[in-house]
Amino acid sequence: MTTPPATPAEAGPKRPISVLQLIPRLEAGGAELGALQVAARLVSDGHRALVASQGGRMVAPLESAGARHVKLPLASKNPFAMLFNIARIVRLVRREHIDIIHARSRAPAWSGFAAARLTGLRFVTTYHSDYHANGPVKRFYNSVMARGDRVIAVGGAIAESIIRHYPWAKPRVVVIHRGVDPQRFDPAIDPARVHAMRQRWRIAEGVPVVLLAGRVSPRKGHEAAVRAMPLARQAGAPRFVLICAGDDHQDKSGYRAGLDGLVRALGLSGEVRFVGHLDDMPAAYAAAQLLLNVSSAEGFARVALESQAMAVPVVTADHGPGREAVLDAAVAGEGDATGFWVPFDDPAALARVIARFFAMPPAERRAMGERGSQRVRSTFTIEGLTSRTLAVYGALV
Repeated sequence: MTTPPATPAEAGPKRPISVLQLIPRLEAGGAELGALQVAARLVSDGHRALVASQGGRMVAPLESAGARHVKLPLASKNPFAMLFNIARIVRLVRREHIDIIHARSRAPAWSGFAAARLTGLRFVTTYHSDYHANGPVKRFYNSVMARGDRVIAVGGAIAESIIRHYPWAKPRVVVIHRGVDPQRFDPAIDPARVHAMRQRWRIAEGVPVVLLAGRVSPRKGHEAAVRAMPLARQAGAPRFVLICAGDDHQDKSGYRAGLDGLVRALGLSGEVRFVGHLDDMPAAYAAAQLLLNVSSAEGFARVALESQAMAVPVVTADHGPGREAVLDAAVAGEGDATGFWVPFDDPAALARVIARFFAMPPAERRAMGERGSQRVRSTFTIEGLTSRTLAVYGALV
């Protein structure tokens, strides 16, 4: 299957426009960050940016960028709540003279799709992950993300998945990869910030850190990472600390409790630490020697890009999005690799790769990190993401 080309960095809208982005919450995550980045670019280019959500920790930086947040109950999947949201969005669109509705998740997308049709507006979606469909009802529910006048896929593998499931959407699918702010994620970070992060984690001098950044849920691969630790030591890896950075999934509290029990059962209580949400992610990456991005296939991993931008190699799950984000020696060659591919949910394979990484001479590990940084900072930038998104808007108005 042929993947649609990435959207060219064309000119944005020729007149000032108002864009309403819809997202369930503004907490932490790739979709949320994308909404913030696009809103900031709209404002900087002289447009109006509104984001509707139930709120969250990213509302403050959104408003600091000059965008406006509108609190709506968009996280609810209750059909009656979604119907009420249609009316709320229609009123907002008419009051604020919105030109484009841009939805970033399924429940708000259904409300936004209906509101766009009722008001005659253009409708854009961003397909952030490869949604599971266990039957015709779920397949139909997911299909709203393919119903935009433009359907933005965050990577080539996601674009292929959209077209495979909804071939009628192919002419409207465009690829816009997630982007990293090269100024924020700069390897030349103040060492004091890195030291402070390691102190916060209570990491002794010289102890290696392996970082797993992402919400604590089964699809992120935390269990495999924990099970890999004793296997990695058996394979020759040094004793290291696994830092799990990210909020607990609100609907998966039993999963976190199970992980805590597994950590105790394996005798790893001092070596696995769940540290919650971190604001200073550049320092977190720089405080680690290796990042684990071992999620099931879901989207184009922001953390894999950010870590590489900070010159920290990545172990990623061997699927389409992972292969786009990280180059493995098996395909790119030893001289171009930026990390490693492993099967999802395979602790033994993950352990072998961790041991292999730590067995590499320090100069080789640094060279791998530098290659990843150069690739990400030249290819997957916030400038590319935002300019191409505004080009999509410009083609519709």
